Amino acid sequence: MSKTVSISEEEVKRWNLNMPDEMLEAVSNRFKLLSEPMRLKILRVLCENERTVQEIVNAVQASQANISKHLALMHDNGVVNRRKEGLKCYYRIADDSIIYACFLISKSVVENLQDRLSWVQKVNSNMNG
Repeated sequence: MSKTVSISEEEVKRWNLNMPDEMLEAVSNRFKLLSEPMRLKILRVLCENERTVQEIVNAVQASQANISKHLALMHDNGVVNRRKEGLKCYYRIADDSIIYACFLISKSVVENLQDRLSWVQKVNSNMNG
């Protein structure tokens, strides 16, 4: 991915104002889909490039049945695309916005943990100082 994405505060505010209630369920379902760590592992592997099911199985060290179940759900919800070539099935990310969302949330989680650690260190310092 070599695309630069920028989101203005104005766009975010318009999203908040213009999002119909009917869309909220679809957005919620996308978040539910991403709430499973194994699916995030699969996405992480697919960020690099298209992979076969077996390559994904090897990369995340899970059973083929488990991976196939997750891939089917992700495909049915438009997160990944697949193509068959002979006996092999190749998967790739269908919507790059998923990766951007994962990056933003990961970055936020790290920043939050850093803030908490700083606070704990400050409290510790005050108690021992």
